[in-house]
Amino acid sequence: MPEAKLRTVFEFAGRRAVHQMDRYMNTLGTIATAAPLLGLMGTVVGMIEIFGSQGPTGNNPAQLAHGISIALYNTAFGLMIAIPALMFHRYFRGRIEEYVLELEAAADRLMGQLRRFTI
Repeated sequence: MPEAKLRTVFEFAGRRAVHQMDRYMNTLGTIATAAPLLGLMGTVVGMIEIFGSQGPTGNNPAQLAHGISIALYNTAFGLMIAIPALMFHRYFRGRIEEYVLELEAAADRLMGQLRRFTI
């Protein structure tokens, strides 16, 4: 088999392997990005609840406290999801890059060995 054809086969196999390793990374990145936004949306809902407690007839302390708790819980839950998701996303992204470098080096070594046998 000509060397150019062999390189093409190796590159295709490498791209396929990288695609397999990378298949869920986009989902994890989306979770890490969207979770704080969902927490922020919950915070806004809590703030609306707070402003709803202020009426022309007076303040409703129970509704004010409820609105504050909604805002804080939603912010906390958004961060509790986003922070680990971001950490795992970056960790796995680094691992995939290491594997790609190892794969390229192994393919290069194998090409060298195959070249020696075909000469």
